[in-house]
Amino acid sequence: MSAGLLFLRLVLVFGWTVGSQCDSDVPAAHTIYDKLSIKRNISKRELKCKEGEYAAENICCKKCPPGSVKSVDCTKDKNTTCERCREGSFMNHYNSLDECMRCKSCDSELDLEVAEPCTVTQNTKCRCKQHYFCNSSGPCHHCDPCSKCENGAIEKECTPTTNTVCKRNFWWIYLVVGIAIAIASLAIAVYYYKKKRKDFDLNNQMRHWVVHKPPTPEMERLMYPDIDLSTHIPAIVEEMTLPQVKNFVRKHEIPEPAIEQTIQDHLNDSTEQKIKLFHIWYQHHGMKGAYGNLIVSLRKFSMRTVADKIEKKLNVVTSSSQENGRSNVNTVEQSSALSDGHKV
Repeated sequence: MSAGLLFLRLVLVFGWTVGSQCDSDVPAAHTIYDKLSIKRNISKRELKCKEGEYAAENICCKKCPPGSVKSVDCTKDKNTTCERCREGSFMNHYNSLDECMRCKSCDSELDLEVAEPCTVTQNTKCRCKQHYFCNSSGPCHHCDPCSKCENGAIEKECTPTTNTVCKRNFWWIYLVVGIAIAIASLAIAVYYYKKKRKDFDLNNQMRHWVVHKPPTPEMERLMYPDIDLSTHIPAIVEEMTLPQVKNFVRKHEIPEPAIEQTIQDHLNDSTEQKIKLFHIWYQHHGMKGAYGNLIVSLRKFSMRTVADKIEKKLNVVTSSSQENGRSNVNTVEQSSALSDGHKV
């Protein structure tokens, strides 16, 4: 009886020992696996590449030099497969990009020209044409014509980034004042001499006494009638080049997107581009004072020849319209007179 109990106790102790070992082995295996996974994740997150390299999967690859972009990531040797930029594109720094940047163009319609052509490592550099300058502090989008000095008195020549600087000569002011005084004295003497010989009517007196001052831009605009320019726009822009029309509307604060959209809408028709751009300005301004503003602005923007041609052309048209209007009025008056005569 004692021997049987002892055997049973040994069996139970052996079974408990084996079960305990099996149970302890399972968590231990999981613990090892988890530690390896955490170690891999930490090493992946902490992958730091040197300057001139970039991270690709679990390896650091060398960046492509200027003038090329990445074609295929590197393998163990860290040498990335790079391909040279194609014609019309460039890359000016070390990179891990897939595509090169496109070269920009210099728009001759905006009076720009190529200063340095585009290469695989440098973008195109633009500058203003001769006799034009750009006063923008940032990238230049369009150029303005250089100012001209009276009598050629130039202090600093115009450059692609600065306007002409004219000399300030003051001696001519004294000369002009002296001549003006002499003319005024002579005019007064002549006036009194003629007054002794005959009496002048009021109109003649005012003609001699009124001091004629040079008209201000506001006074000059009032000299021009308010006419509807919409029917004369083709004739107006016929005297202007496309750059002149662009410069005119820009000076009158027409937005650049509206100008660009108009050019794109009529890409191969410069005449239609000029007409549409001028229509935008006219709609923005309105009919009142538009004629005077047009002529005064053109002269102010150094386009005096264009202003004179347009003024001459519109004067012929308006004079013809006024003559037709007076003829119609006379015809109506004569018809009325004849009608009244028949009634009598």
